[in-house]
Amino acid sequence: MATAAENFDPLERFAEIELLVSKIYLRFSHLFFPQPKVRDFWWDMGMEEEQHASILLACRDMIENYEDEKLDHSISREKADQLKEQLTSYLRKGTPTLTVAEAFRIAVEIETSEIDAIYSKLLQLGGPKIAQTMQNLGVPASVQRQKLKAALRRFCSDEKLLAAAEQL
Repeated sequence: MATAAENFDPLERFAEIELLVSKIYLRFSHLFFPQPKVRDFWWDMGMEEEQHASILLACRDMIENYEDEKLDHSISREKADQLKEQLTSYLRKGTPTLTVAEAFRIAVEIETSEIDAIYSKLLQLGGPKIAQTMQNLGVPASVQRQKLKAALRRFCSDEKLLAAAEQL
């Protein structure tokens, strides 16, 4: 019988995490429906996160065919579980009165989480062929962060939040 550790697939788990982020951003889109520019920004962010999930699953499928390199399935399980719980807690909250600034605060928390550190570890421990595959199929997170920063400057005036966004 396989143990939970043996069943852990890091790319599948991080695809699930990307889908949770997508759900959060799409919820923001619905909350700000009366504000078309804000609504459309969150919709685009949600769609990009769904795309990231698909990219991770495509990478997983390609990597499965590599004979000389395999992902280390023991990496990042605990941190993945923590991130999943954090994101799920955002979805559990009732958010009908969420302000634009609060939505951006949540997005900054998500985007400054340890997701990138985990991806870096996946790349490092997977080997050069796996790293190249993920880089070839992926969209740099820096592009999405720049879009988030630009939108923050456009739609939000909270000085603390704008300062935090500079750390993206």
